[in-house]
Amino acid sequence: MTVFMTKVWGLGEPIGPLQFSEEGWRRRAIDILKPGDLVVLVATKGKEASDHEKGRLLGLMEPTKELVMWNDYMSLIRENEKHPEYETYKWPYGLLNKNAWLFPDKPLLSEISSRKFNMDSAKCLVVLQEEEANKVLALYKEKAEIEHPSIKAYARLEGEAKARKHFSPPPSTIRHGIMHLRRAPAYTYAMRIDNAKESAFKIGWAFDYEARQKQFNQVSMPAIGGLKYTIFLKEFWKTAKEAYQMEQKILKHFKKYRHFDNHEICYGVKQKEIEIAWTSAIKSI
Repeated sequence: MTVFMTKVWGLGEPIGPLQFSEEGWRRRAIDILKPGDLVVLVATKGKEASDHEKGRLLGLMEPTKELVMWNDYMSLIRENEKHPEYETYKWPYGLLNKNAWLFPDKPLLSEISSRKFNMDSAKCLVVLQEEEANKVLALYKEKAEIEHPSIKAYARLEGEAKARKHFSPPPSTIRHGIMHLRRAPAYTYAMRIDNAKESAFKIGWAFDYEARQKQFNQVSMPAIGGLKYTIFLKEFWKTAKEAYQMEQKILKHFKKYRHFDNHEICYGVKQKEIEIAWTSAIKSI
């Protein structure tokens, strides 16, 4: 196990991802990190850090080599909103964090090492010497609860099936089980309806969009000339409530084009119009 050090602006990072300002620095970290390695976070002495944290050890993390981005984390999105002066987020590239510990006493880096660290310690990772690492590991620390990235990040890393299991609440057997279902991951989907007289699209939400598509095609029997339902857009949400909200926003947008026999079908609109409304709905949830 190797203990590394990196400098940060302030508290918050230990429970989130290990962050980098450039993709090249993240790639450099991936090249040198091994499973089980630890990274100690030290607040800089610059104006960005609070006075009571400057030059002090804030926390310890066990990063992985799994790639994440800053906007996979709600806390980082909220923090960025506090700084409208930044045209772009300062540390957009990240590595998924596996474990984190906080140092309640926040000792000074000078108590651990007498070395002068250059800019590499702020850009990437610096290996601590054996004596320095032993001092860090001997410090009193408290286990911290990791901040998990969005379900979309887990879907990107592990696949949607594993992501759904990760975020799904435990099964409910009580009368209010429907509330349990609302908290389970789900999809909003858009299906193109082929063989219709005019362009038509089915907008809906489901826990399993592929099963829903299969049900529609079994009824319409496209093999003998009936309608064919084809998924062309899907969005994965942490909860069914969010999936439903997106569905309703899109249907409301196309209120004048909803078919009178099925209000979830938008009739006589172009696919490009669906795509524009789709993107807008995602941003509004």
